[in-house]
Amino acid sequence: MDLFSDTLFALSVFVGFAFIVGFFALMYLWARKQKGAAIVFGMLMQMILPDPKVQHTIEMVTEAKQEKSGQKDKSEDDKDKDEPS
Repeated sequence: MDLFSDTLFALSVFVGFAFIVGFFALMYLWARKQKGAAIVFGMLMQMILPDPKVQHTIEMVTEAKQEKSGQKDKSEDDKDKDEPS
C-alpha cells in the first residue's frame, strides 16, 4: 500500500507540473495571436504578483519626466530669447 501511495503522489506531481507547463504554453500561443484572454491573464498576474523592482521603475519614470520637462523649459527659454522685444 505504501508503494501505491508513493507512486500516486509522484504521478500527481508530474501531472500537475505538466498541466502548468501546458497552461503557460497555451498562454504564450494566445499572446502571440494577441487574444484577449492572454492579455487579461497577464494583467491579472501583474496586479496580483509583486514587482520586485517597483521602486527602481518609479525612479526611472520620474527622472524621464523631469528630463522631458527640463528640455521643454529650455526650448521655451530659447524661443523667448530669439523673439525680439
